[in-house]
Amino acid sequence: MKFPQKVPTIIKHLLIYFIVIGSVMAFSVIMAKFGPAERKYYEDSWEDIDPFIPVTNITYDILFDQHSHTKYSDGKLTIRQSIEWHLALGFNAFAITDHNSLENSFEIAELAQEYKDKIIILQGMEWTTKRVHLNLLGIKEWNLKIPINPTDDEIIETIEEAHSQGGVVVANHLLYSENSFNDITPSRNQLMSWGVDFFEVVNGQVFDYVSYDFYLEHNETIGLITGTDMHSPDRSDGGKVNAWTALNVTEFSEEALMVQLRAKNTMFIIDSYGVEVLGKYKDNIIYDIFQPFYELGTGLIHLYLRFDQSYSPFVRIVVLVFILYSFGIFIFLEIVLAVRRTLKLRKRGLIKRNRNKN
Repeated sequence: MKFPQKVPTIIKHLLIYFIVIGSVMAFSVIMAKFGPAERKYYEDSWEDIDPFIPVTNITYDILFDQHSHTKYSDGKLTIRQSIEWHLALGFNAFAITDHNSLENSFEIAELAQEYKDKIIILQGMEWTTKRVHLNLLGIKEWNLKIPINPTDDEIIETIEEAHSQGGVVVANHLLYSENSFNDITPSRNQLMSWGVDFFEVVNGQVFDYVSYDFYLEHNETIGLITGTDMHSPDRSDGGKVNAWTALNVTEFSEEALMVQLRAKNTMFIIDSYGVEVLGKYKDNIIYDIFQPFYELGTGLIHLYLRFDQSYSPFVRIVVLVFILYSFGIFIFLEIVLAVRRTLKLRKRGLIKRNRNKN
């Protein structure tokens, strides 16, 4: 069989290959986004842990975390588990800011009442787009559309709507956004002029020196705030705490906290080593079995769905190895099939010649 005659067969195999690889990629993204966590936690995972108290000379009533996620978006903890985790880390106030959703509002209101003497739970939402991520704190509803790639006017409209509800607006992890979205991310000057109240100066374990220096020049207009960006208690996913936002309030209530946030009366405490409190947990065997798919899915999400370049050293290697490995398998199988066909043809030719001789 000559090469031109093999082309349709190779094309057919290539189509099958793309279907299989596409299915693997889709499955990996689904597992990374919605699959079970690396560890299983329980409602009493942090029950017997004495709350961590950061060392500081700052006088405060509130230690606040403005940025956390739950199972209502891409977090791994329930709201109750998140409450217990925050208490263990010394927080007595925090905001739940699931991505582009207020589906958690009923449960937040219910548990806020149950824990009202221990911790203030603030309703929030992370307005997540491909230009900028904004935390909207203290809002009660959201009826505006959330565009994937918003215009300047749509960002301004979002900020004004949050303010009309008595909320405050935080520009999250600007270093991440600038690395991920490049020059389409609004500048700090633009965000300040549009009415953003705070820049998130610490996101997880990352200190944003650029935003801090900007604040020093514009501290009468912009405020600073910190967020764990907690998705799970594991240190690689926001679970290692390096900063707390400190405030003083007239009373221990959500409204008193919001008054101080609107006034931008915030301080922050830094622990350079960071604190991790895993609590009681059980390793998840399902995660262990499918870990390669989690790694690939995480790489694809950051590289393609979020256009994330900040993870590029790791992500590009994972994706590149997968592509090269899978193409290598395809080429190897095509060679094996070609050799097999060649041997069969030679065998048939040999049998035919022997028959003619006989």
